[in-house]
Amino acid sequence: MISVLTLNLLTGFITNYIVHYKIELSPYKFTAIAMLTLVFILVPAYSYMSGKIEVLVARVLVSGSNSFGKIIGLLLSFSIIFIFLFAIYLNNWFNINLLVILKNKFL
Repeated sequence: MISVLTLNLLTGFITNYIVHYKIELSPYKFTAIAMLTLVFILVPAYSYMSGKIEVLVARVLVSGSNSFGKIIGLLLSFSIIFIFLFAIYLNNWFNINLLVILKNKFL
């Protein structure tokens, strides 16, 4: 789950960068070129990043498990990663900064 969300986030950044890069072409040519560019960039990026992210997530989960006990460490590590991804998605989709909201609420 974390790997899928992280890869989607990374590929979304790449997609947004390419799509918002304006060049003087007709919308039809630009769409075709952007689609081909995305395929040539995202397929190798996904293949490369998938394994790296899975290894990173596994290390974080094992580290948490070793630090806080098996069940609590896994839940704590997963929760921290999930909340971090949640905050990034919330900011990207709705332009809401979760850190600012939490800071204002608790301070």
